[in-house]
Amino acid sequence: MVRIIPSILSLALALASASLLAADPSTQAPDPNTQASEASTQAPETTPQNAETSLPSTAPKGQAAAKRTSNYLPANEIKQITIDDQPLELLVRSWEGRKKLGAAIILPATNGTADAPGLMAFVRRNINAAGWASLSLTPPTEPPAPNFATPATEVTSAGSAQLSSPSNKPSQKVKPEQSNKHLLEQEDFLVKSMSQLDSVGTDFPGKRVLITADQSAGLLISLLSQKKIADPDVLIVINPYSEDEARNQAIAEKLAKLTMPILDIQSPDGHPASLETAEQRKSLAVTLEAPNYRQTTLALNLDNESAWQNCLSAIRGFAARMSGAN
Repeated sequence: MVRIIPSILSLALALASASLLAADPSTQAPDPNTQASEASTQAPETTPQNAETSLPSTAPKGQAAAKRTSNYLPANEIKQITIDDQPLELLVRSWEGRKKLGAAIILPATNGTADAPGLMAFVRRNINAAGWASLSLTPPTEPPAPNFATPATEVTSAGSAQLSSPSNKPSQKVKPEQSNKHLLEQEDFLVKSMSQLDSVGTDFPGKRVLITADQSAGLLISLLSQKKIADPDVLIVINPYSEDEARNQAIAEKLAKLTMPILDIQSPDGHPASLETAEQRKSLAVTLEAPNYRQTTLALNLDNESAWQNCLSAIRGFAARMSGAN
């Protein structure tokens, strides 16, 4: 009897342990049907349609940029001209209100777009209420900046040549002959662009006001002095300059010898090359008795929207008064 009792207790404990293990989910073998169902929920089957939408876009960057432009500009503002088989944007805004004085041709700074943000885009959108349609051109580009790299093994080596440029002048980015070649290419680009405005401009008869800034202004001053493009009725230049030192120094004389009315706007944050010739541009115009030259110096930098409104007011008043279109 004494031997039977321990055997019974051992059997009872074994049965209890077995029932507890059977109730624990972690000790159960996974059900194949349940496992397959969970896998199908977490990782859906990749169909050809799903595979296509998950691939990155392979559209050319140029097309993507064109699409983004049309997304924020009304379709009726976007025209195209072709220069050397390359389509370029020409943005057109019509008159607003009763006044229909003519068209303002706007050329933003180089390396920008026809709707370059800042002052030029502000003028393009707000000069229409004064009776001027706006035709904004795509400006010429600048060559990519050269990238000079010195191998690590040569860093500590002594140089074999001396600097040829003065210590108080910035180093030249490119050789003079390459710079001159590119400037001529930019001028050729602008001549071809301006020649295609006639067909668009027929919708906006009247006077012509040419508004340009920075290096684009320097290029147009050169073209006007060479009679390579037709004289506008009024010329507005904002911080004009050229990175080529000889051309930059020649801007003052070329500007003073032009015969159309000229408004020369200089801002405190203009390029150093523009600030360098500002006083010379003004004094030479007085010396040569250019009757229609006016220079306006802004009190504010052009990164300030109040300066944009001051510029627009000066442009509107000068254009209406000097063109006789008011």
